[in-house]
Amino acid sequence: MRPNVLLCRNSASWIMIVLLFLFLQPNAVADGTSASVSITVVDLSGAFIPDASMVIRNTDTNQEQRANSGKAGSGHFTYLKPGHYKLIISKPGFADLAVDNILLNIGDEKLLELVLKVGSANQTVTVDGSGLTINTTDASVSTVIDGTSVANMPLNGRSFQDLISMTPGVVTQSPQTGSGKLSNGDFSINGQRTESNYYTVDGVAANTSAGPGGGTASAATGGSVASSTALGTTQSLVSVDALQEFRVASSTYSAEYGRAPGGQISFLTRSGTNSLHGTAYDYLRNNYFDANDWFNDHVSKPITALRQNDFGGTLGGPIQVPTLYSGINKSFFFFSYEGLRLLQPQATTVKYVPDSYLRQNSVAAMQPILNTFPVQNGNEELVACTQGATSNYPCPLGVPTGTRIQSGLADFIQSYSLPSDINSTSVRIDHTFLHNTTVFFRFANTPSNSDTRMLSSLGTTAAMNRSYTAGANAQMTDHLSNETRYGYTTSLVRSSYSLDTFGGAAPVDLPGTIAHGLTSPSFVVPLITFPGVGSSYIEAGGTSNSQTQWNLVNAISWTSANHVLKFGVDYRHIRSPLYSPLIESYLEKPSDVLTGIPSLNYVIASVQATPIFQEFAAYGQDSWRVIPSLTLSLGLRWEVNPAPTGANGKDAYTISGSLAVPSSLSIAPRGTPLWNTTWFNFAPRFGAAWQAHSIPGWETVFRGGGGVFFDTDNQEGAAGFSGYGFSATGIYSGTTLPLTASQVNISPSSNPPYSSVYMFPTHLQLPYSFQWNASIEQALGKSQSVTMSYVGANGRRQLGQEDLPAPNSNFSTIGEYIGGLSSSYNALQIKFQRSVRHGIQVLGSYTWAHSIDEASTYISFLPVRRGSSDFDVRNNFSAGAGWDLPVAGENALLRVVTNGWAVDGRFVGRTGFPVSLQGSFITDPITGTLNYGGVNLIPNQPIYLYGDQYPGGRAVNKATFSAPAGVTVGDAPRNLVRGFGETQFNLAARREIAMREAVKLQFRAEVFNLFNHPNFGYVDPILADATFGQATKMLDQSLGTVAPQYQQGGPRSMQFALKLQF
Repeated sequence: MRPNVLLCRNSASWIMIVLLFLFLQPNAVADGTSASVSITVVDLSGAFIPDASMVIRNTDTNQEQRANSGKAGSGHFTYLKPGHYKLIISKPGFADLAVDNILLNIGDEKLLELVLKVGSANQTVTVDGSGLTINTTDASVSTVIDGTSVANMPLNGRSFQDLISMTPGVVTQSPQTGSGKLSNGDFSINGQRTESNYYTVDGVAANTSAGPGGGTASAATGGSVASSTALGTTQSLVSVDALQEFRVASSTYSAEYGRAPGGQISFLTRSGTNSLHGTAYDYLRNNYFDANDWFNDHVSKPITALRQNDFGGTLGGPIQVPTLYSGINKSFFFFSYEGLRLLQPQATTVKYVPDSYLRQNSVAAMQPILNTFPVQNGNEELVACTQGATSNYPCPLGVPTGTRIQSGLADFIQSYSLPSDINSTSVRIDHTFLHNTTVFFRFANTPSNSDTRMLSSLGTTAAMNRSYTAGANAQMTDHLSNETRYGYTTSLVRSSYSLDTFGGAAPVDLPGTIAHGLTSPSFVVPLITFPGVGSSYIEAGGTSNSQTQWNLVNAISWTSANHVLKFGVDYRHIRSPLYSPLIESYLEKPSDVLTGIPSLNYVIASVQATPIFQEFAAYGQDSWRVIPSLTLSLGLRWEVNPAPTGANGKDAYTISGSLAVPSSLSIAPRGTPLWNTTWFNFAPRFGAAWQAHSIPGWETVFRGGGGVFFDTDNQEGAAGFSGYGFSATGIYSGTTLPLTASQVNISPSSNPPYSSVYMFPTHLQLPYSFQWNASIEQALGKSQSVTMSYVGANGRRQLGQEDLPAPNSNFSTIGEYIGGLSSSYNALQIKFQRSVRHGIQVLGSYTWAHSIDEASTYISFLPVRRGSSDFDVRNNFSAGAGWDLPVAGENALLRVVTNGWAVDGRFVGRTGFPVSLQGSFITDPITGTLNYGGVNLIPNQPIYLYGDQYPGGRAVNKATFSAPAGVTVGDAPRNLVRGFGETQFNLAARREIAMREAVKLQFRAEVFNLFNHPNFGYVDPILADATFGQATKMLDQSLGTVAPQYQQGGPRSMQFALKLQF
């Protein structure tokens, strides 16, 4: 076996590396599931008090940790589960000190300087430890969304995306991207790509999405996308009522975090407590209370049926077996179930179908295919005719050039509703051994289904997510603690499309009609794309994606007088089978349809490929309190991410030789790694926090730092398993339908010319981002603060892919991956935070930013060009607030009526995303997708046109741009034009009624987009389309990653709920 891939192939070798780090290192680090408290004990003169005893106790479970202030008068508690605590400090000759109401959030590193007063042992001084925790330990930029915000904020779809976007520097995916659910990430965080965020639940990886179900490689294949349901919601991570809180670390976080340079999003699930508690709830929606979509109104279509029942409950407490066992203070359980039954309306958009002329005059082989499309119920689409033998729309005899004639496509306008469902169940068990060791186990299972429609193709996406998580925390001595996590997940997504009679369609066996003698299942797509109008297609068939993943994390922390040393390891193993047979027929002009001879027929026949990814990281970190007002955070992380290998020795192929000598290029022997493993990916991290003013309630803290943050090459490596050796490609131009058995029943061949071959640099390096920030945080009283930050990031060695022409007679095309792209991000970020005080809680943020790159995804058909990123949003404001209304007046009746009311609001406002304009297109011979060129800019023309005739009152001026000759990049600057901004305000009103002691009934009424402000989304970027430059969808229909009903940017929608709490 080759030395450079030994560790890639042998899982046992990786496990040995992990075990060596676990047991040979003196200490290791915690992950993002816990909190810590560092305490300095002094007397009234300010002198340190040595050897004081410290006990910190969780007031919900009575679990304790013990420490000693040692000779230096300081002590530390690490790996504390977030929650409410009480601290007791005792020392002979001094009165005991009790600190109540200490609230620890996930990731908190709280510093306390406490004063002991001389007194007897039976005296106790009690102080209040509540208040906002100011970060005085490192330079990280992060935001905690606590349980109060999660429970009270109007949360569309009971999914966490809206809360995550409250973090400064976070923007959604661009509405121009249009990717489907489960395919790419939801957010760009501080200028990083949307697939560069890392999610964890209870300390283990939650980037466990199997993908969109198309069977092809995607960002999810290599573990870059968080788990989600078939609707794109987060119940597959954790249900709202089973979540304690979560933290979004967005920049310059410590060495314990890594594997992606974007956000680190850590969820913590709830545990049982010493008291039995639970909830039962139902959230209801009905279209009777909702506004209609703007485009529905535009074409005079009513809103269709909306029915939602989101119901479930939780139950938690001590494990009790009557007469046999009492788990009080030791053993706890927490159970959660959430069920969703949804019938959601689909907004009306104008789609194109073959008109009656094409249906009646096409050859016999085409007519059954055309009749599977719905029948037109709108206007004919007209185009200007031209003269000449090569014209797509030749002028009839005697008709002048430029006369508008029938294009062959007509409008189809229809509204409808589609069903979806979710069943999310989780159980968590916690147990304490001897007060110094806690363990837990959590099981979660979330099957879900969601229907979609493309004309007469009814699609069903079925997703199954299942996870097992175990963890242990041990306080081995007063100074040494250990935390271990293990997670195992399986996920499966199936997508299937069948034809029905929707819109008057006459379904047929589409695979059998397009391809005679087809011997294996295939995904079949007839695609009609007429320049000057647009596209129309239907789909039939089914494919799937699956993934198995396990993750082992270990961390040990050792504390001394002024140091908290942390070291750790993190190993992840991913297995993602791929299988994607496809038949596409491209009909690019009316004559293609009339004659039954598509411009191109594209066939992919696949055998299953199973890439396996192995990732290892180790890190060390020191939090050094140099002086009481200055803390340095020093860390180093090591990342090892080899190229993926194939199950059962079926590795992906690559190319050997040099592009500089085309004749030298040949297929490398199977087993040659796609690229050589790099072993020197060291990521230093540095941060400093200086507390300039320490007056309680008016602290001022300056923070600054920087570091290196690596990404993976997994997504690119996965593409190698969709090419040569695993698929056969048939490209047939000028071939009459139906295709013959010999054309479609093809199999991978080892004979040249080779197609769909991917080439990687032999010494491909991991992409990385260098990030830095400088910030100042000012406390404004005990419970609120404002933070102003400058955040910067420079991406280096980012990846892109280009298609190369045949270099010699052995190849048809080559997909080359390049690793030298770059990006930059600069932002001013302001955050105001107020924890609950006097019934008011606020979290608000504003970001001014500019993100620049050469490619915003790894796929770049055209030569890369530097410009504003696809996710560049210059101004972004986000806020959420809650207010427990005071009881009014002295009148008893009035007090009863006004008691228990509260309101919660959520506001978002931002400027528009860029729109990348597209000129002529060709079909990618490797993937079969349509690739568009750029456009030329015509000078002295306005870029935008304004008027009520355009959706949103604005459109891009078609006369300002022209298509360059061929499919080239054009001279118009990249991402020159902008889409529409967003403004939305959500409001919730709730009332809690005490039914009896410890039993409450809560009523909620929530309004999403209270003022029904129309937010326009996708802007048609294709220069040849009739709707070029105009918004064609609302924002909720454009973002793609979440079901429109639960996405921001839709019409006003109301939700009502009842929740019983005990």
